Amino acid sequence: MAETEGVIKFNLTFRTERVVGVNVAELSAWRTVLKELGLLGQIPGRYDGYGFGNISQRCAGGFVISGTQTGRLEAVTLDDYAVCETWNLERNAVDAKGSVKPSSESLSHASIYDVHESVTCALHAHSPSIWRNSAELGIAVTDETVAYGTPEMAKEVRRLITNMASPGIFSMGGHEDGVFTFGRSLAEAGQLMVHELVRARALT
Repeated sequence: MAETEGVIKFNLTFRTERVVGVNVAELSAWRTVLKELGLLGQIPGRYDGYGFGNISQRCAGGFVISGTQTGRLEAVTLDDYAVCETWNLERNAVDAKGSVKPSSESLSHASIYDVHESVTCALHAHSPSIWRNSAELGIAVTDETVAYGTPEMAKEVRRLITNMASPGIFSMGGHEDGVFTFGRSLAEAGQLMVHELVRARALT
């Protein structure tokens, strides 16, 4: 790859503090499904061996998101998530807390929540099948010149989904195999991801 997967590129103010009081049972269940489908994880020889994929959902005081480079874990607990409390795209900044630092894609997740007040969750997967067939599947794609984990990507995500209904899906043109779904519930976002994966594999 031309970029290094999983590297935090935003300005992170991080407070080491155990996250409590957030129910991630359903979110973690969907993580297991994505991992079993090969859409999230850490596989030797793929993306230089770095973990890939991340998930989030709104919570009191911001949103909870999977920790950076936790894809290798077979099962996760609340300790493997961070809470993004505040964020600023213009300053490329995130304030977060947890036992682990938040995903490198935190600003892209934040952009989705900023645009759609009704959205409660976002799933970022890596699917070569969906990504390579986005045009044929009619899936919106971010500008391929914009790199992942940057304020430019967060702004591009915001631009792309502003007129997109929820649930929604888009591919990341400048982020190999990167695909996002979001929805008013985890069921909406998760089922949409699986549905589009089936459509994509039917083409190959």
